[in-house]
Amino acid sequence: MPKFYSGNGHPLEPGKLLGRGGEGAVHEIDGRPGFVAKIYHQPVGPDKALKLESMARQAHPGLLEIAAWPVDVLRDGPQGPVQGFIMPQVKGYHEIHSLYGPSHRKRTFPQADWSFLVHAARNLASAFETIHARGNVIGDVNPGNVVVSGQAMVKMIDCDSFQIDTGSRLFLCEVGVPQFTAPELQDRPFHGMQRGPNHDAFGLALLCFHLLFMGRHPFAGRYRGKGDMPIERAIKEYRFAFGRQAAARLMEPPPHTFPFEALPQPVALLFDRAFSVSTTTTPRPTAREWFAALERLNRELRACGRKAVHKYPATAASCPWCELERASGTVFFVTAPSTAPAEVWVESRNFHFETAWNRILAVAPPAIEAMPRPGPQAPTVPTPLPEPLKRAQRLNLLKTAAIAGVATVAALSWPRLLWIWLPLSFAAWSLARDPVIRREQQRRRLALLAARRELTELRAAWQQRGTHQAFVRKLHELHVARDRYHHLSADFQKDLQRLETDQRQQRLQSYLEGYFIDSVQLPGIHATDRMALASYGIETAADISAAALDTVPGFGQHRGRQRAAALLDWRQSLERRFRQQPSQGSDPAAIATLQQQYAQRREQFEQALLAGPDELAKLKADLIKQRAQLNIALIRQAMQEAQARADLRVFYPNLATFLHNPSN
Repeated sequence: MPKFYSGNGHPLEPGKLLGRGGEGAVHEIDGRPGFVAKIYHQPVGPDKALKLESMARQAHPGLLEIAAWPVDVLRDGPQGPVQGFIMPQVKGYHEIHSLYGPSHRKRTFPQADWSFLVHAARNLASAFETIHARGNVIGDVNPGNVVVSGQAMVKMIDCDSFQIDTGSRLFLCEVGVPQFTAPELQDRPFHGMQRGPNHDAFGLALLCFHLLFMGRHPFAGRYRGKGDMPIERAIKEYRFAFGRQAAARLMEPPPHTFPFEALPQPVALLFDRAFSVSTTTTPRPTAREWFAALERLNRELRACGRKAVHKYPATAASCPWCELERASGTVFFVTAPSTAPAEVWVESRNFHFETAWNRILAVAPPAIEAMPRPGPQAPTVPTPLPEPLKRAQRLNLLKTAAIAGVATVAALSWPRLLWIWLPLSFAAWSLARDPVIRREQQRRRLALLAARRELTELRAAWQQRGTHQAFVRKLHELHVARDRYHHLSADFQKDLQRLETDQRQQRLQSYLEGYFIDSVQLPGIHATDRMALASYGIETAADISAAALDTVPGFGQHRGRQRAAALLDWRQSLERRFRQQPSQGSDPAAIATLQQQYAQRREQFEQALLAGPDELAKLKADLIKQRAQLNIALIRQAMQEAQARADLRVFYPNLATFLHNPSN
């Protein structure tokens, strides 16, 4: 290895090779722990050399904390041309995609929950803010330029590609990844392109979305129009698949994704702004805005009551991860290894089944009572008509008799004009009678109908709340819990036997999960395709199947079928290479998971049986209280209905049978 020199002409000895890329190789530096040297494969031009020297002069603790920032240049002689640069060594960090992809995360960050991802996104925003505060722009924002530690700390790498402003000169970033490039820059050559913090803001929002949505790309959704919708085109046309305008833009999220509506409103609005049309008056959210919103989100997360590893926004009504795992069959966050013993069905130290069950049986069921049908306690006296109404009623009778008499005489005298006398007599009767009696009659009729309706509602309430069905249902649930509790041992042995029977399939699955699509070159599979696959939960060979690929846009027709065939062929080739050792038993991790599941079931049954007596007693007490209240209400309402019926009978003294309520 040739000797190199620092910018001040001090000799440096490159040591162990740490990594090699298309642009250069990274070596340790003998005698300078904590720093490494990046040595370019090809000679560095004068502009690049000047840029590296300018970056080294800008180096300060804030930048060095969040980036592998150049601190000095490397020359091939004391005064020779620049051949590379010196930067802080980044140890214990992994590329960010190994955190947000569920399959990658299980291997690289097994203990990371959603709070960890939110915290990493917050730290990412802080890193962007630090870089922008110095007047610089990242430019080529993509997952390959960001690494994360086991404490969710974030560092930027490949900083020599950044756009650097020295105050007197601007050094452009002339590279980029279309899938992370802002819409207004799509289809434009990166060479000679000047970018600003607002362009970086698009990439920052996209990386934050990746972290919060398990590697889903915000523009890799289902397109409801004709043909395919590549990610680059979707970005250019602002087809954000998760936002409020998604349906209007003929887009919808992929299946089994974290629900966008579960995000707190401030964070959701930031995503909508970041992926909508950006103008000088409505720019994208800045790194500082993201930092504040994510900091607040992380403070307000809550833990799921069923799975403590599930963290979600406090504004959500329920845990979205439980629903996602149930619907998709994917475990997004790994629970800590179980320490439960193999005999998971053994009673807990503070639980004694016989004692708990005897307490349940000691709660006597409520008596069976038929719905009461109370009648009036004494003969009901009708409310008499006031004297003015009585006089009006008598006068109406006299008018009716007079008109009837005249009509009868006329009909007998001129029978051929009968068709005239009858309508005339009816019209005369309608005009002559006092309407006050009719209004009073209508009022009493409506009062009777209202009383009967309320009585019907009370009887329906008795059927819902006055019977012992709720007590019977709860007691049945406790019997089921008792039976299932007793069968835990047998069920565990059956599932353990199933694990042993399916051990080859399980080990094959584990073997395939070790092969990631983004780490292998396959014919016809490009970066856009990998992002689309990841957005539909397909990260490893284990995730590949014909049915799964059919759901991914761009993999169903014409060339898409060729890409799907390449993936299926790759999986089949891995399956043919798989060999299982005869001595291998069931996967210890699978057994531990099964033990944990049964320990949780046992605990659930024990808690249900312990709470059973109190729940039964409460149901019984509530039932007795409801019956007493309904009895009083039924008696009162029956009296009101009888009174209303008697009041109306004043107008129909001979129609008691007709007005009698048949339901009584």
